[in-house]
Amino acid sequence: MPADAINYGKLAVELNECLSDGRIDKIIMSDKTTLVLNIRARGKNNPLIITAAASPRCFITSDKIKSTDIPLAFCLHLRRHIAGGMINSVNTLPFERIIEIKITARGDLGELKPYTMFIEIMGKYSNVVLTDENGKITDSLKHVGFEESHPVMPGLIFTPPRDETRYDPVDERADALAFSCDKEELPAVMIKKLRGLSAATAAEIAYTAASCGCGLSEACSRLLARPTQAVVYYRDNKPVDFSFCDYGSASGERKIFPSICEAMDEYYSATCKQDELSVVSATAKKAISSALTKQKKKLAGFEHDLISAADYEKERILGELITANIYKIKKGDDCVIADNWYEGGQTVIKLTENSPQEDAQKHFKKYQKKKRTVSFLNEQKADAERTIDYLESVDAALSCARTVSDVEAIIEELEDEGYIRNTNKRGKKTVSEPRKYDIDGFTVLVGKSNIQNDRITKEARGDDIWLHTQGFHGSHVIIRTHGKDVPHDVLLRAASLAAFFSKARLSENVPVDYTRVKDVHKKRGAAPGKVDYFGAKTIYVTPEAPNAE
Repeated sequence: MPADAINYGKLAVELNECLSDGRIDKIIMSDKTTLVLNIRARGKNNPLIITAAASPRCFITSDKIKSTDIPLAFCLHLRRHIAGGMINSVNTLPFERIIEIKITARGDLGELKPYTMFIEIMGKYSNVVLTDENGKITDSLKHVGFEESHPVMPGLIFTPPRDETRYDPVDERADALAFSCDKEELPAVMIKKLRGLSAATAAEIAYTAASCGCGLSEACSRLLARPTQAVVYYRDNKPVDFSFCDYGSASGERKIFPSICEAMDEYYSATCKQDELSVVSATAKKAISSALTKQKKKLAGFEHDLISAADYEKERILGELITANIYKIKKGDDCVIADNWYEGGQTVIKLTENSPQEDAQKHFKKYQKKKRTVSFLNEQKADAERTIDYLESVDAALSCARTVSDVEAIIEELEDEGYIRNTNKRGKKTVSEPRKYDIDGFTVLVGKSNIQNDRITKEARGDDIWLHTQGFHGSHVIIRTHGKDVPHDVLLRAASLAAFFSKARLSENVPVDYTRVKDVHKKRGAAPGKVDYFGAKTIYVTPEAPNAE
């Protein structure tokens, strides 16, 4: 992604045109790394989002960002110092991924005070720093200790980081790089030797130099001289890149945007939603994985103990053989040889210093104990198997989750079942509706979680059609019939949905059972999503992704 000095330099020009002379109306933070300044300028609100997370960024967004319930410390600091302030200018430092915003705000006594906000777009080292008129740090989003090469702490004079071992791409020294390496290796060498370049921009400069027969410094100057015409690049209908102008070296489909901010909004709205989905899913995945590991370990222990206790009938036989041969046993005998009419042949039975009657009772007691143990272990084993089956069904639902709300519904289910600690102090429940499709006039519902599977099945009418993959964990699917006969084509497509939203989504010829809802029953105490059904027919389909919900 070309979030480099050249693209952010062009973005700064755009931000300066949009935000200069604007007023900072509102300051919020959606999390500890994301800041939003709502700036009123040119007669409209401009939410400037600044994120210093894994994918750092700064642009005017169209998304509605929610604030944290309790304002964070840095947010309160900014409100105190620059809330209501005016934006004087927005610039970037030459060939550095650092945006500089000049602000004038009023102090406690109404006096005008100048501030500078530095936004460092530098990967994991990204930061937001506010300085006063003397360049002294008032506070920063991230504090960096003195053990680092570039400490950032309140009270220190802020010096923007600059790598003096590299030189600017427009420096004529850059031209020598083209002769020091192969054509394929040139972009990677440029990134190491030149300031502020991403892989995509380095490739574009090298491409321009080769196309125009000029040096790299001249190619960079030509790139800087291009007019801004923001582009987003797509692959498989998904945004994969953006740039301030069309890069001839880039591949994929292109879409032109009126501004760089709109292009970035398009790009990040897709990629960050996926990132957010991954972050939210991680909590559920960790809980499921931990619970599955624990249950499988317990199951292995139960199976081991069952093997040890499985010979309980042998103890009963030994007790009966001692009792039947008690007349043979003399005082002091250490064993007795008895005819084993249960298994055939003869069995040597060891005796103790106790009486034969006590030895026989000892074996009968072992028999009873092992028998109870086997019964108990079988119950525990069955419980563990049911729990594993349930957790695997939740894991299947999680693998089919497409939105954050889908995952939150699954997390809520895991909280209800005790696998995740419930941190929702306000007691609000996730509002999540089942997936809903229209197939030739028939409404088809697909559950997103086990709890939702139970709900849509319970709320369905008796003559509606219920579908589920045979032998695979997956969603319950309901076809609302409204008393009409369901055409075979509708049944096929609904079955395809059932197969797609299941563990068999990557398979072919997946068996899907279907029956009337009145033939689907849930036993009392059964795990969420677990039902019994009768009179089902089976249809074989290939999973197919739905076009839209």
